[in-house]
Amino acid sequence: MSGMDADRQLFDLVSHLVQAPSVFGNEEEVVKRAFQAMAKCGFDSVEIDSVGNAVGVVEGKNPGPTLLFDAHLDTIDVIPREAWTRDPFEGAIDSGRLHGRGTSDMKGALGAMITAASRLERDTLGGRVVISGSISEEIVEGRALQAVMDRYPPDFVVIGESTELDLVRGGRGRAEYTLTALGRPAHASTPHLGLNAIHRMMDVIREIEAIPAAEHPVVGKGVMALTDIVSDPYPAQSVVPSRCVATFERRLIPGETRDSVEGLLASACERARADDTEVRLAELKFRTYKGEDWEGPKWFPAWVLEEEHPFLQASRRGLIGSGQSPGLASYQFCTNGAYSAGVAGVPTVGYGPSSEAHAHVIDESVSLEQLVRAEAGYRGIMREVLRIQ
Repeated sequence: MSGMDADRQLFDLVSHLVQAPSVFGNEEEVVKRAFQAMAKCGFDSVEIDSVGNAVGVVEGKNPGPTLLFDAHLDTIDVIPREAWTRDPFEGAIDSGRLHGRGTSDMKGALGAMITAASRLERDTLGGRVVISGSISEEIVEGRALQAVMDRYPPDFVVIGESTELDLVRGGRGRAEYTLTALGRPAHASTPHLGLNAIHRMMDVIREIEAIPAAEHPVVGKGVMALTDIVSDPYPAQSVVPSRCVATFERRLIPGETRDSVEGLLASACERARADDTEVRLAELKFRTYKGEDWEGPKWFPAWVLEEEHPFLQASRRGLIGSGQSPGLASYQFCTNGAYSAGVAGVPTVGYGPSSEAHAHVIDESVSLEQLVRAEAGYRGIMREVLRIQ
């Protein structure tokens, strides 16, 4: 197959995946397409697992480590649809880019992973490559990947989220907290007789936003963002609200714990003279397209891999061997690495086409050149990490 034909095969695969809408919780069709692509590419085994992930395995000639590549297949919704200048599910190619929802985040990466694994010279490999097309990462980071890792325990993991072809060695985590401030109801005509819960919450918010952001040398600052605020009763009918709930999302850095973050929030409440405000780690409830219920705390830890780690250095050599010059970087958003590295402690790196700035945007697209280079880069990592010693 010529280089041009090989590239066309990659582009067609990514376009085919993009043409299947896959908002989290509705990934069944795109999972089937990923499964079919792996089977067509001659993987040694392919399955749709009990959770609903598409998983394929390429076995090397000799025994060796398991190298897992993960790319999630779910996307956020196309809202507002009328703002898009192209059909978000056409998967059209124009001006050196492939357009559509999920091209950068992250069906482009999965297409490159599948293509790279299919082109391996298996006689030169010791170990196996596992490709995971995982579901519902946008809502629950790492839960689907956990199922893949339980089935195929990896020695190393590559997360395919966008890095602009740099090599990522860490990532921020994510947590969500709800704060509930209580007041005392009164008629809106005599508000001085009550205690407005919104006013109390405003004082708490000011104290939280004044907390200096903790910083890590690799992954950056631990950002705290107010994401919603709701009063009760709502709508209020001539009554001073007696309850107010605010939600904060915290971007975690390595070393932070549930107790340490909760302590920051509780201290802010005390400074606001609202120490009776309840601080609680939010709980998730989500049903997958296969009907599996996921529940648990919204805590997805940060992670970092030391620069001298042999897996990071081998990945770097593999990329250099494929003609690239990767810098070292970190993910500023949360990824499935929160589980593979942050919870399971498996050495993890990130590498993928496009940039974080192209995720979740109107008129999402990915560079064709970066897709081609990403495929070569994935192949380079596979060869270097799994080469027969």
